Amino acid sequence: MESSPSLSRLRASANSFLAQYEPLVLLLVPLVSLLVARILRSFLDSVHERGLKPSIVGFTMTLVKMVPGVKKLIDSEKQKAVEKMQASGKSRDGWRDYLPTAGLGDGVIKTMRDVKEKDVIWQGKCSGTVYIAGSENEGHFSLINEACSMFAHTNPLHMDIFPSVVRFEAEVVAMTAALFGSKEEASGGQICGNMTSGGTESILLAVKSSRDYMRAKKGITKPEMIIPVSAHSAYDKAAEYFKIKLWRVPVDKEFRADVKAIKKHINKNTIMIVGSAPGFPHGVIDPIEDLGELASSFKICCHVDLCLGGFVLPFARKLGYPVPPIDFTVQGVTSISVDVHKYGLAPKGTSVVLYRNHDIRKVILISILATNFHTVFCISVYY
Repeated sequence: MESSPSLSRLRASANSFLAQYEPLVLLLVPLVSLLVARILRSFLDSVHERGLKPSIVGFTMTLVKMVPGVKKLIDSEKQKAVEKMQASGKSRDGWRDYLPTAGLGDGVIKTMRDVKEKDVIWQGKCSGTVYIAGSENEGHFSLINEACSMFAHTNPLHMDIFPSVVRFEAEVVAMTAALFGSKEEASGGQICGNMTSGGTESILLAVKSSRDYMRAKKGITKPEMIIPVSAHSAYDKAAEYFKIKLWRVPVDKEFRADVKAIKKHINKNTIMIVGSAPGFPHGVIDPIEDLGELASSFKICCHVDLCLGGFVLPFARKLGYPVPPIDFTVQGVTSISVDVHKYGLAPKGTSVVLYRNHDIRKVILISILATNFHTVFCISVYY
């Protein structure tokens, strides 16, 4: 079958045009174009994921590392930093690295005391490390030591065997909830929660429950959350663990969460926004009321990190200090994390995560159908 005249003329014109180029050039141009397209696509994806400025910085650093010798120099400097940190640590001479062939007996207690005496004298010198003043064997420390020794062997999973632990955990959660509006009509009357091992776990649970709740309520399968740059690093961990795209947005001139900047990042996949009271880097309280209103208008979750200020701000308000609304009396706030082991003066590590209602909390309960057809519920003690 013969080609049409127009098609023949087009082919002849194309061959005439391409004849002026070397065959190698004709081979390389499409390959280079494909490579450039892939790089451009990767850059645009990075801009969508991280924003323009971080993408430009990352792209520039990648190009710099391609310069001969630069990557080797960077790796060398990194290794020097690692070696310096390792060298600054104390010698491990005498440390045990295997089980002893015979029991150590009561002498192990003396050994532990001798080693502990070499610890740094921290009293009154370590901000954000220990929140209880005084001797480790007197006063409030003495009370904590006695209480811990009474329950060191208990397993809270076995609630039928240790009902005392159930009661005490429920009381801690209930008392903490009362500080943050559980008795107020505006909170809805369903505040619930559980104890955790620390602020990071409380934030992790709050993020996971928000993700699962938004998936159940709005069908979001590609979750995103928006946090100010001043937010705790636990959110980065949560984003990585639970496959959530994380947007960090700048703070305003007063180092508080910029509500307008957060609003610009909200889209159909947003599951939650975050505020702190106060934030760790600057000690200022984010505009929780505005964040709660924003979350309500978009029907998404809003978590308030009160790990540091939880057992300070409610009492400061009672003393007459101008503390803005930061709790469940703010419509839109769906979860709160509070560290009892900070200014709650409890032993490490104890924290509380609270939820506005049972619907938000119940999504983190896990049921396992065993082979004997008995359903086992893996839960903590909740209030």
